[in-house]
Formats: sequence, structure tokens, C-alpha cells
Amino acid sequence: MHGITKTLLGIGLVGALVGCSQHHAIMGTVTDRNGEPLDRVVITVAPGNVQLVTDQEGYWEVDYLRDETGERTKMSKRTIYDVEAFKPGFHPATTTVEYKRGELLIEPVALKEDTIRLVGADQDIDPDEHPDRTHSAGATYEGE
Repeated sequence: MHGITKTLLGIGLVGALVGCSQHHAIMGTVTDRNGEPLDRVVITVAPGNVQLVTDQEGYWEVDYLRDETGERTKMSKRTIYDVEAFKPGFHPATTTVEYKRGELLIEPVALKEDTIRLVGADQDIDPDEHPDRTHSAGATYEGE
């Protein structure tokens, strides 16, 4: 055989072997409630001891897990995993998925912003009603 033929045969064999191996992964995206992608969201997969962060398009992909000693392991077929998405300023969201084999693209996870509920005060807080302002709540000032 010629050198070129051997090289092409070797490349074809490697390509066939790579094509036979299957990519094992769970993947998805994280958005806000308006459907805009959220970057820097922490994704945790359990069991599996894996945490990663979404990219600028809100995309994430987990293609390995970690065992008790921290070594990388393959994803287990026919296993239930909890995928949690967390970002400061948003309520965390957990999705339970059943992984069978190959690639599993889950539905986009929409995070909702944390909100603060304001409740009206029962007391009159009109400044004109409180002329002595030397004792403000929680603050002290020692002037000259």
C-alpha cells in the first residue's frame, strides 16, 4: 500500500471509531421569566457531585459525574437526576430528569426574580411629627 492510502485508511478507521462512541450528556438552557438567557447560573447535578456555570447564552452541559473520591465517572444509564439552577437575585429551580442514554436535552429552566414585599407601617412616620431626630433606628453618630 502507498503511504497516502495507509494514512487515509487510518483516518477513516479513527473516524469510524469516534462515530461509534456515543456522547453521554444532560444539557439545557436557563432563562429569566421573559425568555432571555441567563449567564453565570450555577447548575448542580445530583447525584453526581457536579457543579458548573452557564455560558452567555444560558447554555450548560454535563457530560461526566464525580464519584465519592472526586474521580470522573460516566453518567449512569436509567438514572434519575436532580438538576438545580441557582443565581443570586433569583429563586432556585430544581428539575428532575430521567437519564436513559446518549444526549438528553431538557426543557429550558425559567428562573423567577426574588421579590420584596412591602407592608405598610402601622405607625405615623411623618417627619414633622417627630422633631427630635437624634435617635434614629439602628444608627448612631458621634459628631464634634
